Amino acid sequence: MVSPSYIDNNSNNFCSFSATKSRNEFDRLQSNYNVTVECSDVTCLFSKNLSMVSIICPPLYSIRIHNQFYELFFHLLSEQIDLLVPTCQYYLPYSKVIDYSRKSTPTSLAWLYAIYFQTFEHRLHTLIAYLRTLYRQPALAKPSKFVEVKTRLIREDNFYYLIHERHINFTQMPIGIMDGISFQSYHKSSIVYEPTLYDQWNRLYQPFYRSNTQTNPFESISPEEQYTILILTYKQRFYQLNRLLLHLNGLINLHRIVVLFNQIDPMGSPSQTNFTLEDFLGDYHVYLPSIHVEIVYLFNLPNDLNNRFRPWNEFIQTDCILSLDDDSFLRHDEIEYGFRVWKENPSRLIGFISRSHRSNTLQYDTSPSQCIYSMILTGAAFLHRWYLDFYTHVMSKQIRDYVQRKMNCEDIAMNFLISYLTNQTPMKIGHRETFHCYKCQESLSNKVTHYQQRTECILEKEQEQSVVYGSTDFGKTCTTNDKYKELLDKVSTMLKIKPHAVKTEKGEVVDLLTAVECKGIVGNDGRHYLLDLLRMTPPDLNYLPVDVEHLSPAMKQLEYPKTYKHRLCCLRQELIDAFIEQKYVDFYRSIALNLSKLRSAESTSNENAERTNVEEAKRIVNEISVEDNSREIIQSACRSIGSVKDNEFDVRFNPDLFQPHVTLNQTAAETAADIKLLKEAAEYLVLKQIPLMIQDFQDHSSVPVDGESLSESMHSRGINMRYLGRVADLLAQQSSLIYLYEIAVTEILCRSAKHVFRAYTQSVPIHLLSFSISHFLNCLLTVISSPVSDYSFDEFATSTSTTSTSSGSLANSTNTTSQKPNNKKKNKKQQQQRKHNPTMRNESMEFSSLTSKLLWIQLTNEAKSRYGFDLNCDDIEAFVDTYSVRRTCILRSLCLKTGLQLAMREYQYDSAYKSSRTSNECFTEDDIVNIYPVIKQVPPKPSDAYQFFTTGQQKIQQGLLREGFELISEAHNLLNNVYGPMHPEISMCLRLLARLNYIMGDYQEALFTQHKAVMMSERVLGVDHPQTATEYIHMALYSFANNLSVNAAKLLCRARYIILTCCGENHPQISLIDSNLGLILQSYGDYENALKFMEKSLELNKTFYGTRSLKVALSHHLCARIQSCRGDFRSALNSEREAYQIYKLQLGDEHERTRESAQVLKHLTEQAVVLQKRINDVVKGQLLVIPSLTIQQPSFQNVLEMLNVVNGILFIQIREKDLDIIREEIAKQSTDDSQQQPSTPSVTTISDAAEQAAALMNNEVD
Repeated sequence: MVSPSYIDNNSNNFCSFSATKSRNEFDRLQSNYNVTVECSDVTCLFSKNLSMVSIICPPLYSIRIHNQFYELFFHLLSEQIDLLVPTCQYYLPYSKVIDYSRKSTPTSLAWLYAIYFQTFEHRLHTLIAYLRTLYRQPALAKPSKFVEVKTRLIREDNFYYLIHERHINFTQMPIGIMDGISFQSYHKSSIVYEPTLYDQWNRLYQPFYRSNTQTNPFESISPEEQYTILILTYKQRFYQLNRLLLHLNGLINLHRIVVLFNQIDPMGSPSQTNFTLEDFLGDYHVYLPSIHVEIVYLFNLPNDLNNRFRPWNEFIQTDCILSLDDDSFLRHDEIEYGFRVWKENPSRLIGFISRSHRSNTLQYDTSPSQCIYSMILTGAAFLHRWYLDFYTHVMSKQIRDYVQRKMNCEDIAMNFLISYLTNQTPMKIGHRETFHCYKCQESLSNKVTHYQQRTECILEKEQEQSVVYGSTDFGKTCTTNDKYKELLDKVSTMLKIKPHAVKTEKGEVVDLLTAVECKGIVGNDGRHYLLDLLRMTPPDLNYLPVDVEHLSPAMKQLEYPKTYKHRLCCLRQELIDAFIEQKYVDFYRSIALNLSKLRSAESTSNENAERTNVEEAKRIVNEISVEDNSREIIQSACRSIGSVKDNEFDVRFNPDLFQPHVTLNQTAAETAADIKLLKEAAEYLVLKQIPLMIQDFQDHSSVPVDGESLSESMHSRGINMRYLGRVADLLAQQSSLIYLYEIAVTEILCRSAKHVFRAYTQSVPIHLLSFSISHFLNCLLTVISSPVSDYSFDEFATSTSTTSTSSGSLANSTNTTSQKPNNKKKNKKQQQQRKHNPTMRNESMEFSSLTSKLLWIQLTNEAKSRYGFDLNCDDIEAFVDTYSVRRTCILRSLCLKTGLQLAMREYQYDSAYKSSRTSNECFTEDDIVNIYPVIKQVPPKPSDAYQFFTTGQQKIQQGLLREGFELISEAHNLLNNVYGPMHPEISMCLRLLARLNYIMGDYQEALFTQHKAVMMSERVLGVDHPQTATEYIHMALYSFANNLSVNAAKLLCRARYIILTCCGENHPQISLIDSNLGLILQSYGDYENALKFMEKSLELNKTFYGTRSLKVALSHHLCARIQSCRGDFRSALNSEREAYQIYKLQLGDEHERTRESAQVLKHLTEQAVVLQKRINDVVKGQLLVIPSLTIQQPSFQNVLEMLNVVNGILFIQIREKDLDIIREEIAKQSTDDSQQQPSTPSVTTISDAAEQAAALMNNEVD
């Protein structure tokens, strides 16, 4: 439960009052509820999913605060959020008559809102009732007009009614089961008290007029525990009605029957007012039955199904209502049993006939074999009469108009209404006999369109043809719309979708700007919606069953095209943007090549054209003049790149290519050009984009830490995850990227396990879900060689078989006394029950036969079919030995992908081989805490915040750190308004602000800001996320700068633990963390551990960057520093010599770092010589002991400088004159970029911009 306490300490604002009182109330809420959020702004409440809100008001009254309180109060009530208003008595509306402190049900405030404040009409009536109460004026009277007349009809508004007095006739009572019932009346005369004003406002909720009946449904019980039967019928169905009334004779708890006659045929002259029974019923009026209770007949009602649920307060005096159709014949014992069930659940809809809906299409389903239901038909259902008021006066009039227009769905509306008001499902009572009336006339449900109309009620389809654009039958029929063409014109340009035409089965030509499956729907709110956007991008030829001639020899050599599990493989939009950018470069090169040929009259080889500089090509294109025949040159370039226009660059794809159900209305040449462009895009993905990503990995410009970050890297470059096997094969060829190869293989395994796991859990009974999941994890991460043989599982199977046997024996005993046709019916019914009962299906227990060998066979096949990668492993032991992957990394990745939550404890994977499930197993069913849905979403892009951020980034590039800091702070404020206080983008923004504070020398503010970034990353990303580890590393640096070296070491150890959990110890991040740890441990004299971490960092750097890398040289230098502090000058000399040789080789003799290394090398040599001389003196006997050498400890500032170097922060001294020159160059470059034609943006989110800005300030040593 979340209970936000809305507090604001500003005296001029809404909730200002003493801080002591607000804090006491907040502490009370904090102790009463699990989660409490303190909000000081209204938007904080609107941006959260809340269940309870406590509003704390100031003690001094203010009209301004009063108005603001009304706005918030009514908004929260309309959202059905529970409110606590302990200090707001002066601000609550009508607090003199409404008792808000009164304990009631959770939905009472929702009722208050619906009755008193929902609409203008409600508020007007409430105001009038309040004024009458305030000035002691009586409420409006609604006197009862019951007149016990049998022969004369009484007129009421626009209908007539007749009360037929009761007549107990024992000769007409049912024979058999009802013989022993006594009909002696237990009714006692009672005095009706006039309710008080307090009761009218707070218990009856009826201050508008005087009433002798109570309308608050669940607070009091009627003095007569009886029910009223409500029957809706027509004159033409009098035969069924008469039979039903006689059948209902003798019900012991029945109070009255109300029969509603809908008038189908018009009645005589409108001016005629004196009608008799014969006018309405004809000759049938003499057959009106007399039973043991009164029957109220209502005539001349409009032909409207809403009449069933009108609040007939004049005729209904019981809380319970039994709604019956005139052909619903229930047994008396079933009705009385249903009434007892209703008395225990008066807020629910209790009925006998249920219906369901199909989960995939939401269609109305009447299948009797379904074991689940969604609603109860009101043709035989108990409900509280209070819902009749809500149906008529509170529920939307549009729904009632729809019911009247369609003559259908009134029961669906009532089901929705009750579930909405109570948050409870309807309850079904099992019946033993059929409801079918053999001699009854046909009803409304026998119409051909009846069930289709009910499906439309569920789906809210009020239009005959809701789809006004696109196709719903895969191109057989298709439609278009001018408004959609106008709206999609700009969208198709941005998404690079080619306008094209398709032919329907009837030969009609339809112009489209999207794929044919996209559907345009105009909603009830008048807005235009677009659905089914899966194929907004073109298909991927590498995974489509197309002719080999459509692919190049290079792709055929790589065994493309490959088969996949479906035909929905499409290219990503990021790849389309990158490919278009490459074609744009080719466009400029083609124009430059043609211009060069035209001007020099000499041919230029293709090789020289490929080497043409892009900037040079653009410069040549800008010099095009009319004399150069520019039109022909541009047209030639457009044809060469496949542009859809002949006078400008405009490359687009046809998304309906290679769709067997779509017939394109275009020439063969146009189709061939579209296929050629699509083939080039598919080749660009495999032959260019994937190798470019591998090159980025080698340059360490992108360093994924786990499978999620690897997926983000692939998606940002437009590479689908089905190419993960191809990526893994290329990574295996690079020795420096062995850590990424392990991550890629782990991701293939976990994604394959995710798909197998989903199929595995589909047939598992819900009560065995935890058991089956633990067995799956044991088979995956340990070695299980035999199937499940657990005692509890055997017990379950035995109980299931016993139940089946007993039910079978019962069926046999029943069949011996029944006829043969009944045997067939019951056998068929048993088969249907076995089909829909999960505990009786044979396939539901298949999980018990799973072993490690069988599971890994499935995983190997899944990895081969989806990713084209051969795991070549029989169990987890072989996988770990082959790929050196930690099992914890596999478990973490699988849990993130499947939504599993496990108990926090130490799992022993390597204890022993497990032949079966025993007491020492790795996973048990108690370890499975929860399983939650994994949802993918695309957050909105805050354009204003992004503009501020990029402007601040440009200021930082120009050296204006203070101005850039202010702009980024403004971007942070806008992000906070858009996303709320917690979001990954805000965490990235805070990290950049902290880095700017650190660079500008404000270490304390940098630590404070980075602390917020760490907490936010833990909340929104998780405590084990790689980004959280990066935040820890930055916070450790700022902590050390604030003389908190111990805290810095703890933060780095925590970051190291997170990286170990994500990917293991073999990763560049571990190298960075170990370097930081070594320096910090060195600062307070722990040289032994410092040297261990530094040597580990050196070993990893050699693996990832090569033995001659500048990072390796820096690691050698840092090792030499620690070794010299330990007095091991020989080792220090060797380490520094390695660093000097690398600096000399990479940077030259005159570089500053080479000279510094030479000076350190000279100093270490002198120290080593002095130490050796003193050792020789001791050997010769000239000295008794070796005197201690004076070893200069590294200063705090020196260690901080080295930490800056390790973390990529270099402070360069530059003159103001040189800085002005740099600013002019950056400004000139920005001007040139703005004049060029815009292409695909390189930065799409704040996170990307933050990474680029951080990279500008993090001048890496390489």
